[in-house]
Amino acid sequence: MPSPENGRRKLLKIDELAETLRTDGMNTAMTVIPPDVYVEIYPQHKEVVEARVADGILFVVHHGHRRLAAALKAGLTEVPILVRREVPSLRIAAIQENLQRMALNPIEEAQEFQEALDEKDGDGKQLSQRELAKRVGCSQTYVSHRVALLRLVPALQQATIDHWLKEQQLLEADEDEAPTGRILLPVREAATVFARLRQDLQEAFVRGELTSAQAATVSKLPADQQTVPAAEAPDGAAITEPPTDTPASLPEPRSSESLASTSPIPATGAQPSSPTARPTNSASQHATNSTPATQAQPAKTPVATQEPEPRGVIVVRSIEELALKITELLDSDEIEALRDLLAP
Repeated sequence: MPSPENGRRKLLKIDELAETLRTDGMNTAMTVIPPDVYVEIYPQHKEVVEARVADGILFVVHHGHRRLAAALKAGLTEVPILVRREVPSLRIAAIQENLQRMALNPIEEAQEFQEALDEKDGDGKQLSQRELAKRVGCSQTYVSHRVALLRLVPALQQATIDHWLKEQQLLEADEDEAPTGRILLPVREAATVFARLRQDLQEAFVRGELTSAQAATVSKLPADQQTVPAAEAPDGAAITEPPTDTPASLPEPRSSESLASTSPIPATGAQPSSPTARPTNSASQHATNSTPATQAQPAKTPVATQEPEPRGVIVVRSIEELALKITELLDSDEIEALRDLLAP
């Protein structure tokens, strides 16, 4: 039975863990306590525990409540356990267990994931990212982001580790003692932006020659088109001439009313004006001669202001590679939306 004193109020990702237990079993034993020992420590729960003993329970869980819930959901009938009969303080022991459980940092996880993906079974087959995610009880996006971190240069890998350490409150140096210019890089940003940059541009970011905003823009381009953006002109700087590859903006065309009011119409042979009447040849010829050719064309708005920035070109050689590229370019919500669109 679960301990009434369990400090974890809500058990998360039980379905994923249950799927893992179905395929690979429980690799870490649960720690349990005999009911009589538990009641001696927590007499206030005597009635509840004795009622469950009458139902046939043999132990109270000390460590492994999430594993117990997943095992029940998976329909397991046997699980490994470690029985403890002497526990000075269940609560302190539980705190120690949680605090002493040191998880792998993101780069270590990435290396483990990649090695698992590279392994071949007896038939020479390898796991896909989706299959691996299902086996270990996480999302495919989680695996994809971790594996992408292996494309980072060492300095950015360390920046990702440092950000993780800070989140875990494991950085030993205080803020005032931290080295000047320390880079802290979240996993998502590291995987979806910087891992898509060429290594020379990653190093340019480390040297301060590329900003985060510039990196986000450049990372959407194919590798052979990526470059450090030219420095922008300071505010108020005079621009003497437009770039040669940028066309000059066109003047606004005049409306038909203003054209009619400013263009003289010959007195002889003039036609009465009406909403549907076409202008006479002389009037249209006069308007054509007196107005620059560019004014007859509507002004064009740059495409960049009307459309979102492109995600870049995806070069693939197989359906599996296309799927991997898509998972790197899109976030989980976009992937789910794409999956709905592709569903028959």
